[in-house]
Amino acid sequence: TPSCPSIRSLVTRGRPSSSSSSVSCGALYSSSRETRFTVVELAKDESKSVAHYLTEVERIVQVTFPDASRRRKLGEGVWAVTLLEQNFFGVEFSPRATLRVSHSDGLLTIAVSELDLSDLPAEIQVPAKLDVGGTMAARKKTAASKLANFEGSVSMSLDVDVPFPYSTFPLLRETIEAILAGVIGRLEDSLRRNLPRDYAKWAREKVNVNA
Repeated sequence: TPSCPSIRSLVTRGRPSSSSSSVSCGALYSSSRETRFTVVELAKDESKSVAHYLTEVERIVQVTFPDASRRRKLGEGVWAVTLLEQNFFGVEFSPRATLRVSHSDGLLTIAVSELDLSDLPAEIQVPAKLDVGGTMAARKKTAASKLANFEGSVSMSLDVDVPFPYSTFPLLRETIEAILAGVIGRLEDSLRRNLPRDYAKWAREKVNVNA
């Protein structure tokens, strides 16, 4: 828990102390989650399997960020993305970051870094380091099974110096970690909602191409 000063400790005889404007609270905040959901494989052909679908990195990114205005490809496996709007003690902002996605040995790997908080008001813009690491793989109980599980995990950490007066607010840690959990939750919801549907569309397209 960060050792942040309370608002009372910064007030002398009913007036803010002269040092209050420079008080900030540096701490590391984190959140993590595991997810698992099932899809039905539409063909026994390996080229139409769920495992092969996960090699379609760019398609997975488009499914995760279906709003094209919130993603911009910077290079092979690298995108600039805008996360959905957040609310920090009444201040609304849309953080931006760099997304890196790759696939190797059956594992889809996701990393997010280079957080941009320039959408915040100037007086509360502070350096912040965001680290997000996630993986996803397709698992089947048996090779002949038609059911496949998307199994994934993600962890997120934010190293930031929260400026005054926000550094004195009660439930600071809970609020920031709720924001992080909300970001993860929204991404998970997007994957749960869109990935099975897009896999089915992709598999049908492969069938039509090969017909």
